[in-house]
Order: sequence, then C-alpha cells, then structure tokens
Amino acid sequence: MFSSTNYFKIGLFVLLGLAAAFATAVAFGANQVERRTLAYYTYFNESVQGLDPGSPVKYRGVTIGTVATIEIAPDRRHVQVAAELDFESIRRLGLTEAPSGEAGPIRFSVPPELRTQLQSQGITGLKFLALDLFDPETTPLPELPFPPPSNYIPAAPSLMKSLEDSLMRAADSLPIMAARIASALDRVDSMLQHLQEENVTEKAVVTLEGVNGVVAELSSSLKRMNQAQLPEKAAGTLVKMDAAVSRLDAVLRRFDGDSGLVASATRATDAFGEVGRSAHGTTRELDETLRDFREAIGAVRDLLESLDREPDMLLKGRTVKEAP
Repeated sequence: MFSSTNYFKIGLFVLLGLAAAFATAVAFGANQVERRTLAYYTYFNESVQGLDPGSPVKYRGVTIGTVATIEIAPDRRHVQVAAELDFESIRRLGLTEAPSGEAGPIRFSVPPELRTQLQSQGITGLKFLALDLFDPETTPLPELPFPPPSNYIPAAPSLMKSLEDSLMRAADSLPIMAARIASALDRVDSMLQHLQEENVTEKAVVTLEGVNGVVAELSSSLKRMNQAQLPEKAAGTLVKMDAAVSRLDAVLRRFDGDSGLVASATRATDAFGEVGRSAHGTTRELDETLRDFREAIGAVRDLLESLDREPDMLLKGRTVKEAP
C-alpha cells in the first residue's frame, strides 16, 4: 500500500512536468510565429569567416534581428548575407514605408547613409552584422556588377579590410618611394662631388678671411675717428651754423612786416633821418651776421674735407680721454 502511493505521486509529478514543458513550447512557438520579420540583403567583398546563420544583427549595440542565410553572390566574388530583421525595429529606424491599407506589399526605404559592417565579438573570432550610419562622402556606395534587390542595404568595409587595403597600398608605393630616395641620394652625391672638385671649402675660407680683414680695417678707422674727436667737431660746427642761420633769420625779419624796412620806406618822407640811422645800424648787424655765416661755411668745408679723407668718422661716438 505504501509503495503504490509513492508511485502514484511520482507519476503525477512527471505528468505535470511534461504538461508544463508542452505549454511553454507552445507559448514560445506562438510568440515566434506572431513576431513579424523582414528579410534584407547585403553583399560583402571580403571574407565573412566567423559569421554564421543565427548570428545577431545589431544597430549600435541593440539586437534587431539575426542572420538567416549566407551564400555566394551571382558574380561569384561577393558574399550574399540575408538578415531577418524585426519589423517593429526596422519601422522605428525608417527602413520601411507602411502600405496605404491593411493589404499590399511593403515598400522598402533605406536611408542613403545606412551601411552594414562586419564586426567581431571580443577575441573569440565570432562575428556579427552591425548596422550604423556612415558619411556617404567618406564611405560611398560599393559598385556591384549585378542589380541589387529593393531590400538591399549597402555594405561598408570592416576595420580589418580597411587596414588590409591600407597596407596593400603602402606596399605598392614602396618601390616608387625607394626609387625616389635613390634618385635623391644620387643628386646629393653629385652635388658633394661638384663641391669637392670646385674647392668650395677653400674658397669659403679665403672669403671669410677677407671679411675678417675688412672688419678689422673698419674697426681701426672707427678708433681713429674717435681719437680725432671728429664727431665733437662736427657737432660744434653744426651748432655754429645753426646760430648763424638764426641771426640771418632775425635780420630778414627786420626787412619784413609793418615795422620793417619796407614799411619804413613808405614813411620815408616823415622820418628820413631816423630811417638812415636805422639802416646804418641794420647794415652793421648784417655785416656781423654774414661774417659769422662765412665762419660757419668754413667749418662745414673743413667737416666735408675730413669726411672725404675718413668717410667712416661719423660712425663713432665720443671717447673718454684716458688719464695720464
């Protein structure tokens, strides 16, 4: 009696477990049937090693579908990848245009900047299909030798593909770079040989020695000018000339104006004697001014003769006389 009761409980528990599993499978299957998906195609001009049917399709990290099939494209060069994308997800992304009524085909609308790209999942080597927005100028549409379907999303080269293409272009340009470097080295060698044949180094040394001699002579001339105190003499001469010009200007002012000699001449009938005395005094002062002006001109002549003998005397300043 005791053993029969235990068998009954065990059998009941197994039946309840099978019923729960069956109900879960039915619910999951119904959910999968109700989930609406659309197929999109993309074509890769590279290896898709690591991408398998069932691999996720993500938009900026968010899973929106799975890879359905992977086949060879009609040109036998590209790889055709079909992806089943969730209808609600692609509708939010703007990849479809809803039909006008309940029935009717769905119109596909792919943005011009949308691209698919192969990306790796960590270091496992497994890959997934990534959707993202790219700049159409930097990532133009790939050229396909066959007409793509309406539900076609262009592909962008993966990071490894871009790196491989860059390395290949660099490797192709290495022979050209090596030839240019060799040509430049030949030119440098030819220039060095020409300089050696022309003894440019010795000529440069001689030129520098000549420059040193000119600098030494210029320094000696400046020292002689400083010893002769020519700058001081020239300054004194200019001071005297300025004083003479000032006196001459004062004399000329006496001839001009209402109180000058011209105005006095108009009044000559009234004060002829006084004008004569004034003219006599003005003439004496004019003689003194002209004498000073002649002295200034003589000093300027001496200065010009000194400059003719020593053209660099004005380049030096006044030196302090050494104590005996």
